[in-house]
Amino acid sequence: MDLGILKRKRKKITIFPFRFLNTVEHCSLDTSISKVLLPKFSWIKVKMHREISKGSLKTITISRTPTGKYYISFLTNDGDKLPEKQEFSHATLIGIDVGVTTFATLSTGEKIDNPKFLKNSLERLKCLQRRVSKKVKGSRNRRKAVYKLTKIHEKISNQRHDFQHKVSNRLISENQAIAVETLNIKGLKKNHKLAQVISDSAWYSFVLKLTYKAEWVGKTILKIGMFEPSSKTCNVCGYKLKELSLDIREWQCPDCKNTHDRDINAAINIKKIAVGTTV
Repeated sequence: MDLGILKRKRKKITIFPFRFLNTVEHCSLDTSISKVLLPKFSWIKVKMHREISKGSLKTITISRTPTGKYYISFLTNDGDKLPEKQEFSHATLIGIDVGVTTFATLSTGEKIDNPKFLKNSLERLKCLQRRVSKKVKGSRNRRKAVYKLTKIHEKISNQRHDFQHKVSNRLISENQAIAVETLNIKGLKKNHKLAQVISDSAWYSFVLKLTYKAEWVGKTILKIGMFEPSSKTCNVCGYKLKELSLDIREWQCPDCKNTHDRDINAAINIKKIAVGTTV
């Protein structure tokens, strides 16, 4: 069945959503044969990624990726309420400091490497972009070149989401509460030397995944203010440095003489500040 009716309204929209409301009257889903009936369409064969165990069907949303793949999302209402927030203690709370050199640093001292999917594919992207620019607009060869460029962009996006889903699942399952720092990502991107790697890290998307997954299982996400000096404050004695440039990865406290790893120190302080705000 041709679903070519999906048109994007603006050039900036890369995924073309089309939603069917009142699905009880106009739509039908048969999981036994993996087919869905849509208004003005016949039965369409679909590949079910998971079973719909219970609940009434509310809406069906069809989206198309830039490479021409179609996805159908089913929204159901099972009547269940979100679980109540579980109690947490200082021992079951961790602080997370996201960064550029490492994707995330935990207050336990663990560091999660930044895979930098965009950087690893940058040379291939530049090559494909040059090929697109040399093709005649409207030609078949240009459409082929654009498709190859779009395909690698989609692969980078899928790699990033897969990585963040795996990390967020592990952190949510291992801890009762997670403390994160509120970041002014739009302001940080004004630094043109770091804008690309900041976009590649996708911190906002990662925190968003942590937030809704925590709600599903009754865990807690604590957010501290964006102006808290977590990196410049000694987590032992509380001494605050006046300045701390990004190139300094370790520093020694002038007061207590303890040497701190910048990221681990920030993660510990994020945890301490979060605990202070909840008391």
